[in-house]
Amino acid sequence: MGTMGRSMIAVAAGLVAGGIALTPAKAADLGGDCCADLEERVAELEAAAVRKGNRKVTLDLSGLVNKMIMYWDDGVNDDVYVVDNSQTETQFRLKGSATLTPGWTAGFIIEIETTSADSKLVDARFDGNPNENTDGRVRDRRASFHVQNDQLGRMTLGREEPVTRSLITLNLADNPIADARPKWANNFHLTRPQGTLGCTGAGCRSAVDLDVLGPNLNTPRADIVRYDSPSLLGLVVSASWGEDDLADLALRYKKEWNSIRLVAGIGYLWDTDEGEAGPSAAIVCPAPAVAPNVAGNCVNERNDLERFAGSASAMHMPTGLYLHGAFAHEQYGVSNSQSHLRASAFPAPVTGEQAEDGTMWYLQAGVKRRLLMPNAGATTLYAEVQQFNDFGVGASADGLLGFATPAGGAPFSEITDNALTMWGLGVVQDIDPAAMKLYAALRLWDPEVRAASVGPAPIPNNGPAGADVSLEDFWAIAFGGRIEF
Repeated sequence: MGTMGRSMIAVAAGLVAGGIALTPAKAADLGGDCCADLEERVAELEAAAVRKGNRKVTLDLSGLVNKMIMYWDDGVNDDVYVVDNSQTETQFRLKGSATLTPGWTAGFIIEIETTSADSKLVDARFDGNPNENTDGRVRDRRASFHVQNDQLGRMTLGREEPVTRSLITLNLADNPIADARPKWANNFHLTRPQGTLGCTGAGCRSAVDLDVLGPNLNTPRADIVRYDSPSLLGLVVSASWGEDDLADLALRYKKEWNSIRLVAGIGYLWDTDEGEAGPSAAIVCPAPAVAPNVAGNCVNERNDLERFAGSASAMHMPTGLYLHGAFAHEQYGVSNSQSHLRASAFPAPVTGEQAEDGTMWYLQAGVKRRLLMPNAGATTLYAEVQQFNDFGVGASADGLLGFATPAGGAPFSEITDNALTMWGLGVVQDIDPAAMKLYAALRLWDPEVRAASVGPAPIPNNGPAGADVSLEDFWAIAFGGRIEF
């Protein structure tokens, strides 16, 4: 070591020693104001910088970005869009917690979603927000606080997830692109084969979309109070209530035996919230002594819905083989003497056919293990199938048959029977060093519809049972990725 190096070390040692020696004197000089000065300086620094919580409540920032390229073909046209993956939307969240006393904690969550081209809203006409002059949507997903006791459970108040939300998506594979919710390409319209009922080109694209036959049966977020029990032998009991009125109850179970991991849940939802439809969605009902294609409005109609739903998933940990299944059954009560109300206003002007109970089942099977990129993370290969039955019964079929519904009047036709089958397969690659998942998926939808009509008769048999309506299959492919932070 040279002379300069030894000199620098000597100077540094002298400064350290001097600092130690001077510390008591400096503290003595500050007198009784030392702590007050320190507190004031800390407060200034906290006010001038983004900080992690405060001295009592911790604060964590997290979220994800989820985007994909989607190719679609509706039998009339095909195209490629860049969209937000609505299975798990791009979002960020703030979470905080604090200890009240031993065994008691309190906390909060604020979760914000940002989307510009929602994969569950785009269609053949719009590749993004229907209003192309806007840049997208910012929406609050959750904003709530909770108090929790280790022995008594957790109480939550605010905008939150009712306890039956996500019951149909319990999947140990954590698939970011495929589950029982139709959250991408489901807003595209059904199309008829060229020349059917005289249609040509884009005129064969109807006004009835896939979502009418295959709706999303996941309970939406709401302003609620929620209770979750502590886990007892892997079982958690939950209940929530809110809106005007929505109430649900759920059981969730998680367990591992030897090499088999299992997660399952089942729940019941009762919903009579008048606010879900709004004043513009009054039901159109048959009016006495009036021609079948003219109707009065059933005002002040309320939602009257009961839903049983659940799912389960099992995985063999050594091999990564897994199975996931989900089901849902919806039944509709009568809130006045004339009609039903489900997610949207369904008239019944032709046969008087009331909305029937709807059923859905979903099955996904695959393997999740280190295959394609073993150094990066696990690869998931999967196949899926889903069946919807009778969710469109009672809906207008005018769009399918090329009718223009009279302004202020009832439609000329209605769906009397329907089913929608979806087949899919895909691959998901985990990139563990970046907390990322890359995916590719293919889905094919096969719609089946029967309709009855009292209008210009394009259907050969206009009896109450209706007749088959020829429809094209719809298919889509997605490539994308989700990165978490």
